[in-house]
Amino acid sequence: MKKRFWAAIPLVLFLLGVGMAQVTPPERYLNFRVGEDRKLADWSQITGYLRKLAKESDRIEIKEIGQSSEGRTMIMAVISAPENLRRQTAIREAMRKLADPRKLDEPEKQRILQSMPSVVLLNCSIHSTEIGASQFSMELAYRMASGNDEETLDILKNVVILLIPSPNPDGIDLVVDWYRKSIGKPHEGLAPPKLYQKYAGHDNNRDWYMLNLPETRAVTRVLYQQWFPQIVYDLHQMGRTSARMVIPPFYEVTNPLIDPLILRQIMLIGGHMATALSAAGVKGVATEAIYDMWWHGGFRTAPYFHNMVGLLTEAASARIASPDTVRKQDLRGGRRGLPDVKRFQTNFPEPWPGGVWRLRDIIDMEHITVRSVLVLAARHRRMWLENFYIMGQRALEKGRREAPSAFVVPLKQHDPASTRKMLDVLIAQGVEVQRAVRPFVADGHRFPAGTVVISTEQPFRANVLALLNPQFYPERRRYPGGPLENPYDMTGWTLSYQMGVDVIRIENRFQFSGEVLERAPEWPVQQEWDSEAAYYVLDSGSNDAYRAVNRLLDENVEVLWNAESILGDDGRIPPGRFLVAGNEAHRKKLRRAVQGLTVNVTALEAPPAFDALSLAKPRIGLYQGWVPNMDEGWTRYVLEDFGFDYETISDAEMRAGNLNERFDVIILPSMRDSLIINGFRYRPGKRTYPKSYCGGIGEVGVRHLQEFVENGGTLLCFGQACDLPIKTFWLKIQNVVAKQRQFSAPGSILRVLVNQQHPLAFGMPREANIFFRSNAVFRAMEGTPVLTYPLSNPLMSGWLQGDSLLYGQAAMTEVRQGDGRIVLYGFRPQHRAQTHGTYKLVFNGIYLSRAIKTRIGAVAATDE
Repeated sequence: MKKRFWAAIPLVLFLLGVGMAQVTPPERYLNFRVGEDRKLADWSQITGYLRKLAKESDRIEIKEIGQSSEGRTMIMAVISAPENLRRQTAIREAMRKLADPRKLDEPEKQRILQSMPSVVLLNCSIHSTEIGASQFSMELAYRMASGNDEETLDILKNVVILLIPSPNPDGIDLVVDWYRKSIGKPHEGLAPPKLYQKYAGHDNNRDWYMLNLPETRAVTRVLYQQWFPQIVYDLHQMGRTSARMVIPPFYEVTNPLIDPLILRQIMLIGGHMATALSAAGVKGVATEAIYDMWWHGGFRTAPYFHNMVGLLTEAASARIASPDTVRKQDLRGGRRGLPDVKRFQTNFPEPWPGGVWRLRDIIDMEHITVRSVLVLAARHRRMWLENFYIMGQRALEKGRREAPSAFVVPLKQHDPASTRKMLDVLIAQGVEVQRAVRPFVADGHRFPAGTVVISTEQPFRANVLALLNPQFYPERRRYPGGPLENPYDMTGWTLSYQMGVDVIRIENRFQFSGEVLERAPEWPVQQEWDSEAAYYVLDSGSNDAYRAVNRLLDENVEVLWNAESILGDDGRIPPGRFLVAGNEAHRKKLRRAVQGLTVNVTALEAPPAFDALSLAKPRIGLYQGWVPNMDEGWTRYVLEDFGFDYETISDAEMRAGNLNERFDVIILPSMRDSLIINGFRYRPGKRTYPKSYCGGIGEVGVRHLQEFVENGGTLLCFGQACDLPIKTFWLKIQNVVAKQRQFSAPGSILRVLVNQQHPLAFGMPREANIFFRSNAVFRAMEGTPVLTYPLSNPLMSGWLQGDSLLYGQAAMTEVRQGDGRIVLYGFRPQHRAQTHGTYKLVFNGIYLSRAIKTRIGAVAATDE
C-alpha cells in the first residue's frame, strides 16, 4: 500500500500541474506582460481574456450587463468559490433582503449572516485615459482563478467579487487605438483630442443620479436591483505631479445624510490600505485629501446614500502606458489637505522623491489596495453584512420618527413629461415610489387618488432626501475671511428643482393607501380629438411637446406658435403654445406624433385673428473643436434625445465661413473663449498634438460668426462661451461677477424670474430654477432680458456668496445684431442633461432661428 501511495504522488502532482496550467496567465494570452511599457490591451482583448478564464476556471463566470453608447457589450466577471457561483440566485436574494430589513424576520436574518458571503464590486477605468485599472482587471482575475494560497481561498469562500473591467468600453478602445498610433511621435502619451465617452467624456462619472447613459443604467441595475453589494470600490487615476496615490479616508467635508457607520468602515478600510502600502514600501500615499463625501452623483458617492461603502483610490498617472519622469522640483501640492507633497505631514508621512513612473507602478499599487479590501471583506464577512442591514434598519426608524415623513408629487404639473422622467430615475435607483389608491390628507392638504407619494420610511431614505431636499453646503474658507474653499464637485443638485417638477415636502406622518410602482405611472394628460377643430393646441409646458413638434416638422406639417394670447373654448390660451391645423391629414400625423408622449392636446374652434410664428425645421450647427468639451457632448445628447437634427461644425469649417448657407442657428457650448479661438497650441520640438489638431476657430472664425449673425443667423452661447461675443462683437453687456472675489456659486441652483412674453421663454413658468456654476451674470445696456434674478437672495440649493451682485441683473438675454440675434445664457441650460427645467430655453432659441411672423385668421389686404 505504501509503495502504491508513494508511486501515485508524481501522477497526482502532474495532474495538478496540468490543471493549473490550463488557467492561462494574461501574458501568454496577450504576448506581453500587463503593465509593460507602451503595451495596452483593447476591449476585445480584455473581454476575450476574461471569457477564456471563465472557460478554464470554475471560479469565474462572465455576465453581460448591457450595451455601451456605441454598441459594445459590457461585461462583469463574477468571481468566487465554485459553491458560491452555484448559488448566485440565493445570494442575490439574500442581499436584497438585507438591503430592506422589512423583508426579514430575525431567524432568516441570522441564517443569512451565518451562511452568506459578502459582496464587493470593483469598477475599473470609468475614465478611459486612466487606463491602468482596466489592464489590472485581467491580472486580478487570473490571480483569483489560479491562486491556491490560504488567503486567496479564504477570499473566494467568503466574498463574491463583481469585477467590471470598465463601464466605458467605447473609451477604452478610443484611448488604446489613439495611443498605439501615437507611439514614437511627439504626441505619445497625450489624451485623445476627443471625448472618451460618446456624450459625457469625463462626466460619465457624474451621471449616477440622473442615469442618462446606457452604461450608467446597466451598472445601476447591478447595484440596486440585482446584487446590492456592501462595498463598492472605484479605481481611478489623477494627475502626474502630486501624490502617488490618494486613498481613504477622504477629505473632511461630508454629507450629513450618510450613515456614520459608512464613515467608520471607510476609516477601517483606509487604515488597512495605508498599512499594506507602507509595508510594501510604497511612498507618496496620501489620506484625507482632495476628494470628499459631499456630492451625490459619482460612482462611489451615490452608493453612500444606499447604505453601501463607497471607496475611491486615485493613483498618479503615467503618460497613458509610456514611462514618465517626474523630477522632485516638478511635484506639486496645494489641493485640499495636501499643501505640499515634498514634505512630511501626518496624512502624508512618506513623500515620494520623484523619478520614473510607469503604468506597472499603478497596477502594483492597485493589487495591494484591492487585496486589502478583499481580505477585510473576507475576514469580517459577517460584520459587513450585518452593518448593511443595520443601516437599512436605521433609515426605516428615522423615517418613522423624523421629518419629513414623505414627499408628494401632485398630479397637476407644469411639465408632466419631466415629472415622469424624474420618477423613473428614482425608481431605477431603488427608491420606493407609491401611487395613492384613494384620496388622502397630509399636512392639512387634501390630495386625490393617483397622487404619487415617496415615503421617507424606506431603507434608501438618504437617497430620497439627497435628491428631493435642497442642499446647503457648509461654509469652508481657505483661511479666515478668505475665499471659499473649492468643493470637489457640485454644492447643490436637488433633482426636482433642476427638472422643474413640483414636489411637496410633508412634515407630519399621515395615513394613505398606496401601491408600489415598478415604473413611473401614465400621467393623466388630456388629449382631445375633435373632427370639427380648427386647430389642435399642444401645451408647450411639457418638454414632450418639443419631441412631438420635431416629429411633425420631419413630416413637413406646419406648426405655429401663438405670439399672443388666444381666447379659446375653455378660457385664454397664453402665448407660446404649439398649434397644428385641425384637418384630417394633420390630425392623423399629430396623433402619431404624440403617441407615447406625456403632453396635453386640446381642440380649438376657429379663434379670432391672432399673431403667430410659423415654424420650420431648423438647420442646427453645433460647434465641436479639437479640444474635448463635455458640455458639447451633453448638448449632442439632449438634441438627439428630443429629436433635433444637427451637424457639428469643426474649427476648419468655422474658418472657412459661408455659415448662413448651411445653418439657421449655431450653438457654442460652454467653453472658454480663448480655447474656442486658439484651441490646442502647436509647440514644435515639444510634446504636442499634430499640427492638424491645433488651433481653434481663429480670428477669422470669429469674423465669420459675426457675419453669420449680421446676415440673419441665430447664435446661442452657453455659460463661458458668452464671453466670446461679448468681447469680440463689442456688445454693451458686462459680466458683473467676473473676477469678483467676493462672489461664489460653485455649482448651485438659483431662482430666476421669467419674461414669459418673450418667444425664448415660451412654455416656461413665471419663476424657474437654473443651474449656475461660476458662469456669467449680465448687466445689459442693450438687448432684452429673458431671465432676471430677483431683488433678494436667489439661492435654492448649494452655496452662494455675494448674492447682492445678482439682484435685478439678467441671467439670460437676447441681443439683436444686424438681421440676426445672439442669445446669451449665463449658465448651462442643458447641464449634464440634468436640467430639464431649462431645456425649453434652448429649444425655443432653435425654433426662433427659423420662425416667420404671420397673422392667422386675418383677411388679406388688397390694392383697392
